[in-house]
Amino acid sequence: MISRVNSPSQGSQTGIVAVRPVSRVPMLNVGDAIAVRVAKHLTDNVMRLVGGGAGGGGFQLDVEGQEMLPLGSRATLSVERGPDGPRYQVSAAPQNAAQGGAPNSASGEAAALARIASLAAALAGRQDGLSPLYAGLAATLAAAPAGAAGAMLPPAVTSALAGLLGFRLDPTAGREGRLDGAALKGALEGLTGRGAAGGPGTGLDDALSELLSVLKGAAGGREAPARQATPPPLPGISRHPRGEKPARASGELISALLARDGEEAAAILAAKTEAALARLRLASLASRGLLADGEGTGEAALFDRVLDLPLVVGGQTAVISLQIGRDDTPGHEGEGAHPAWRLRFALDTEATGAVEALVGLDGPRLFASLWAARPDIAADLNERLPRLAATLAEQGLEVVDLKVTGGLPDDPPAPSGQFVDVVS
Repeated sequence: MISRVNSPSQGSQTGIVAVRPVSRVPMLNVGDAIAVRVAKHLTDNVMRLVGGGAGGGGFQLDVEGQEMLPLGSRATLSVERGPDGPRYQVSAAPQNAAQGGAPNSASGEAAALARIASLAAALAGRQDGLSPLYAGLAATLAAAPAGAAGAMLPPAVTSALAGLLGFRLDPTAGREGRLDGAALKGALEGLTGRGAAGGPGTGLDDALSELLSVLKGAAGGREAPARQATPPPLPGISRHPRGEKPARASGELISALLARDGEEAAAILAAKTEAALARLRLASLASRGLLADGEGTGEAALFDRVLDLPLVVGGQTAVISLQIGRDDTPGHEGEGAHPAWRLRFALDTEATGAVEALVGLDGPRLFASLWAARPDIAADLNERLPRLAATLAEQGLEVVDLKVTGGLPDDPPAPSGQFVDVVS
């Protein structure tokens, strides 16, 4: 996989390019600090850095516009917030760390991986999908609308609950009342906090954190179980995605709302919010390649990001599970000269049952495979393929492969003992 990130750094242009062979390119976010080693000097101002290992997978990065460090020396690649976006800085590791030698470095890396594994296990025990939370907030807003006189919950709570509705993808929001690429792009930008214009904004993680804070304040010290049912499968870049059906509000929440017990309702919603946050943070770990979510598959290198996108379906909220990957095809110079994208997603509704799709876009050439668990849906999709191919061709795409298969693809085997569910 080859990807490129360019950003201004102290007036110069710094390029970070992942090169072959590479098993995982780390996600680079503001605040990250990645331990690397200088493996090679390519030119006067370009050096090759390597990182990973100890079970985390290796990666290589070519960096230009930075101070040239000695071959074999250890360094830190840090991501800072600059005036025009992320700023990448390579700095030599502290001398005392270098004197410690490889054993100290290896033990430090092992300790860090152990902390990550412990965090992931704790998150896995608490995680739940977005559907139960959205079902709960819909029921709560119906019983106590924002701004209603005599509401059982404080205005800050009902306002924060209503704000979450804005993160949902509405299929009727596109042109001519149907879902299109612009609507999907806008929903993803809102979900990640980039905003419709690409600028900084409040993402779903921030909105959930704010909601959790006001709910805990309204709960008066009460607590509730994180979930009342089996949670969805853990997010991952190796396992196939599984969509979430629209959920019903839990009986415990309905009882609290009928009794107009605002503290109990707030406690239940706080638990659901915390469970949804745990899932988002697990997805972040998976996107960084820090979850051993599958073995024996080469597909993990095809995807860089995993996330859940809430979707309006018949007035309720389902969740699309997405996996996204990108690379620049070898043999072409410059970022975006020949971009290739891969998208795998899954949806599960009462009307369609479980459906999965894998879409590849290599320049204008499109490859797509669809799976449907229900035979009637698979047959219906097959009948629609010629019309879909014609529509795609009208958009300037060359449809190379387009097919439908009954049933769902199998997951790769999970590592032994990985995140045993001790709650449900």
